[in-house]
Amino acid sequence: MKSDKLIAVHNGALGDFLCAWPALLALARGMGHGSEDAVEEGAAASPGAAPRLLFAGSAERMRWLAPLGYAPCPPAMRRALEELYGCGREGCGEADAGNATAWPHPLTGATVAWFCLDRVAAAPHPRIVPLPCLTPGLDTDKQDATARDSCHGRHVTDALRGHLERAAPASLPWPARWDADWPAAWRRLFGGWEGAASHTVVLVPGAGHRAKQWPPRRFAAVASALARAGYNPLYVLGPAELERGLDRNDLLPPGLEAAVTTPVDHGELAQLLRRARLVVGNDSGPLHLAALHGTPVLALFGPAPAAAWRPHGAMALASPLACAPCSATLRSLGCGGVDAVLGAAPCMAGIEVDAVLEAIWELLERSA
Repeated sequence: MKSDKLIAVHNGALGDFLCAWPALLALARGMGHGSEDAVEEGAAASPGAAPRLLFAGSAERMRWLAPLGYAPCPPAMRRALEELYGCGREGCGEADAGNATAWPHPLTGATVAWFCLDRVAAAPHPRIVPLPCLTPGLDTDKQDATARDSCHGRHVTDALRGHLERAAPASLPWPARWDADWPAAWRRLFGGWEGAASHTVVLVPGAGHRAKQWPPRRFAAVASALARAGYNPLYVLGPAELERGLDRNDLLPPGLEAAVTTPVDHGELAQLLRRARLVVGNDSGPLHLAALHGTPVLALFGPAPAAAWRPHGAMALASPLACAPCSATLRSLGCGGVDAVLGAAPCMAGIEVDAVLEAIWELLERSA
């Protein structure tokens, strides 16, 4: 049942994908295109040959995968992957799960490396290699303190490395080759930090989950302090913040009305982050992207564990509340979520402006 191609499935958010990128690099380097340099130069299938390394997920992620030799998963294979969905979710009956194990014809000869949060959304199958970045059953309101400390102490990237190293030789078409210095590989491919002489400090007030957002008015206080110190605070807003109607008046102190930008795509976002002196914000995709490029980063953490989700190389400032962190997956929160009066989850509101500014001055001094 040896496979001749590998399909990497990743449907997570930007930050989840960037945490998984080192594992995707390891799978590419194990393919046997040649040297590691050849992989980083964009090794691909021979002319006329069908690609053997495919990706099923957001098309925008291909900007970071095509140089590794990945090709977009063809439509027929994508439709076949859709047939596998459903029976890995909670509430799926045994009869349904049994029906889902029939391998779709368009996937003949393919192994699927299925990246997920804590469980694959499909029934088990010998050709599906689950790659969860969290241990199943992690929502911590159901765990004792020992279990919480154990699961929160390991970064999700390290968890994926462990899964790849433990994968049976027969389960993948080729063994993964992990690069311990994968951040250097990222910067060789996509560029490093260019903002050492910049006076721009990027502020990221949004996040994929509202419970991870620091109160907007505290961002305004930070922006005001940065401006008084001679820096140029610049807010970066994404589609999620615009859809939620994040009030810019809460973010902008007087005189900073124009200090807001909305990048058109991830390429423009990356360029902006690389040229910043510092990036400060909630646990979110842009902070992971900035950290990968080597930009100094301060990430604020509340309900999610910083040990598991901290952007690589970033400084993490965690909530001082005893109840935080409360959930690695954010499916359930100990406090119920965002407080209407605070405009934020209590754990995020527990992070004071003075603590954030102290960390900012320290990082700015280091970067100088």
